Amino acid sequence: MAGNDERAENSSSVAHDEFVELIATLSASPDAETQGEIKKTVWERFGTNGATFISDMANFSSTSRSLGICHFLKMIYRAREIVAPIISANNGTLLKCDADNCYAYFPDVSDAIRSSCDLNKELFRINQDHEVEEHIYLSVGIDYGDLLLIGDNEFFGDPVNTASKLGEDLAKKGETLVTDRALDRSTFDVDENAERMVARISNIEISYVRIPMTQSTKGMIA
Repeated sequence: MAGNDERAENSSSVAHDEFVELIATLSASPDAETQGEIKKTVWERFGTNGATFISDMANFSSTSRSLGICHFLKMIYRAREIVAPIISANNGTLLKCDADNCYAYFPDVSDAIRSSCDLNKELFRINQDHEVEEHIYLSVGIDYGDLLLIGDNEFFGDPVNTASKLGEDLAKKGETLVTDRALDRSTFDVDENAERMVARISNIEISYVRIPMTQSTKGMIA
């Protein structure tokens, strides 16, 4: 297993280096024709489609201020230990964690939604055994579309930006916000009372559905 992990890490490193070199060349290219050729190469090499999953821990600022940053760093560590195996169990790739955010890629939207439901159920269970100041809540944004996937470490594209807006800016604790275009690609049975929303952020209109923590994986169709 260690050998497989090392090979995967090396492969991701090579992909990252190749991507950076292409973007550096693009930046230095003076003419539009050359830039167009490089962009085509970037998409041919790294382009794919799939679901983007971005989570954010609720109450980061207020908890850090009241209980101290070390307390919250401990909470972040605990959250990552919970997130990673659930993402993997649902056929996703946890690309990276940055502060209290986790970024994952899923080929299938239904797996991304199932992961969020599983996470919320597991956090609800775990929170019952801890004091209130130890409770962990996640807000999740999910989108689907064309993107650049750089090895197992990074992704870029419109669905990444949209999932980030949903998970970090709009979702409340314990909520999952899924774009309409992602739901169209899934087998998730949305509750008839689910809130359908439209938000405009940075001059971008986002249509999405709000899935509360109370709607578990019973909404999934095998």
